[in-house]
This record gives sequence, C-alpha cells and structure tokens, in this order.
Amino acid sequence: MNKSYRLKMEQLLNEHKLTRELLISCIAKSDKKVADLAYKEKQYRNVGYNNFKLELDNLIQYRQSFFDILKDGYHMTLAEIKSEIAVADVNKIPTKNVIDQIRGMIETWDYTLI
Repeated sequence: MNKSYRLKMEQLLNEHKLTRELLISCIAKSDKKVADLAYKEKQYRNVGYNNFKLELDNLIQYRQSFFDILKDGYHMTLAEIKSEIAVADVNKIPTKNVIDQIRGMIETWDYTLI
C-alpha cells in the first residue's frame, strides 16, 4: 500500500468514516482464502474429520458485516460486489489489524458512510 493512500485511509478511520472502496478491499483480503477453503471442504467432505467447514463458516460469518454494509448502505447487489472484488487493487488491501478495527466500528455502529 502506498504511503499517501495509507495516510488517507488512516485519516478516514480516525474520523470513523468508511468508503465503499475500503469495504471492498476488506472483503478482497479474504476472498482467495474463502475460495481455497471451499475447495478443500468439498474435497474432504466425506472424510471423518473435516475442519475446513468450520473454518470456512467462521470466515464467511466474519466478513458478512462488510457485505451487509455494502448492500444496505451503498445499495449494491451481490453481483456488483463480486465484480468489484474481482478488480480490487492488490496494493490497496488493508492489513488484518485495520480490517479488525473496521469490523469493530461496524459492530458498534460507530461509523459514517461517505
């Protein structure tokens, strides 16, 4: 992530403001992992011990709040969200700590959308 973009996003987070681009980037961070876990869960579905299903469900539940904000706050459809995730800039994806901070703001309703 380049420095000017990072500073801009830090400023917005300090003011408790969220953008559509930032929420899309949060989802894009875990998109590949969800796809990999879904593949592994399907592959090992009939094996006695399948830990992938639990991990997949937890990750999907974790990022559901981002989807909800995009659907309700920005009136985006699931197809629009998926297309935006596919073209998300890899250099603008936030760190896990920033994603946790954003999710905390969403859970406590301590944010404004811009």
